[in-house]
Amino acid sequence: MPRRHAPDDDFQPMINAFSRLGPQAQLVVFLLLLVAGAIAALFYFRQQNLPHGPDGSASPNLVLGNPSNASTDPADRDNYLMVKPFYALSYNDDKGTPNWVSWRVIESDLGNAPRRDEFAPDTELPTGFFQVTQRDYNGSGFDRGHMCPHSDRAANQEMSFATFVMSNIIPQAPNVNRKAWAQMEDYCRELVRHDHDRLYVMAGPAGQGGRGSRGFASTFADGRVTVPRSCWKVVVAIPDNGIDNPSVISSDARVLSVEMPNDNDIVGEEWAQYRTTPARIEHDTGLHFFSNLNTQVAAEFRNRLDQQRLPAPRMIVHEH
Repeated sequence: MPRRHAPDDDFQPMINAFSRLGPQAQLVVFLLLLVAGAIAALFYFRQQNLPHGPDGSASPNLVLGNPSNASTDPADRDNYLMVKPFYALSYNDDKGTPNWVSWRVIESDLGNAPRRDEFAPDTELPTGFFQVTQRDYNGSGFDRGHMCPHSDRAANQEMSFATFVMSNIIPQAPNVNRKAWAQMEDYCRELVRHDHDRLYVMAGPAGQGGRGSRGFASTFADGRVTVPRSCWKVVVAIPDNGIDNPSVISSDARVLSVEMPNDNDIVGEEWAQYRTTPARIEHDTGLHFFSNLNTQVAAEFRNRLDQQRLPAPRMIVHEH
């Protein structure tokens, strides 16, 4: 009867080779294997700790973390976590806006898919939540300002249309939405297209009370939609290595943050003047950024003020 193949037979040559090494060489090999195992375990557990999307897989849109510790408990009405296929957000039912929206941008996300003609209420909100509609913004003097923009999800119609949901929208003064904010969005996409960067982005509102095309307002829609005082965005840019994992984000990454007043009278095309630190935005919002990153890297990022020279604003055809 032929001898059965035992699994240990596959490792016997390696075992024999290891036994022929001297004690010092064996120790070096053992330490190298120990380090490799620790790195693999760290990578695995960081991936496991990422919030998961609708299909059960780790969401690439929450690599930087959950800055408000939002939960999927419907009782958490003002900090309700929604992990959608193309972005994630914390929804605030009292304000009728997201607290923050988070997403990743890579080259395959970009394209020329059409915009949706109308904005849809978010029917995925739990029963009892107020569903903001497109009509609630009519006559307010504020644009329906995308947080995760259509052009960051224009690879196909499904992705594009997914951004036209009111839970992804905040009231933005027209000159903010169509000028400085749009200029920054366009600049970030250039980092993806031409610098081949992989972007992790978070954006949202801060404070209360802004100036639109019809003057100052704190709320509209019978108080169900809060007008923010300012609009902020935090971007972490790394070379596109094809990996969505916090452990590969080092202090070498570029951190680009802005907070601009939601004021139609003072905001123009230039956005460089609104660059700030993530720590400043944390102070203004109560959020805590970069919770998934290495502690030392996160601390460096919070105090990082981007000072790279920016190109002059260019003509943008903005559809709103």
